[in-house]
Amino acid sequence: MEPGVNPTPDFFIDEFVEYYNTEIADYDIPKITKEECFVVWYNYTVGNAKSLISTTRPDHKYYELTYHLGKNELYIDAYLKVDHDVVKF
Repeated sequence: MEPGVNPTPDFFIDEFVEYYNTEIADYDIPKITKEECFVVWYNYTVGNAKSLISTTRPDHKYYELTYHLGKNELYIDAYLKVDHDVVKF
């Protein structure tokens, strides 16, 4: 990453695709394209930007990407949806 990047939703998608294709994809898991990714949520607060990204793949995973502007660092966390419950009131 270059210093002074603009952490837009497109920035997060680009960084996620690069991360996925170098760190996750292998002979069992094909590389991913930008067209398979979408931003679920995005927020920019002074000094930090955050995005939740999911894919159209049926693996029930989503990814939280946080960009720390002061340190020029990107943190990536992966999550797996294990359950979905409904609570009626």
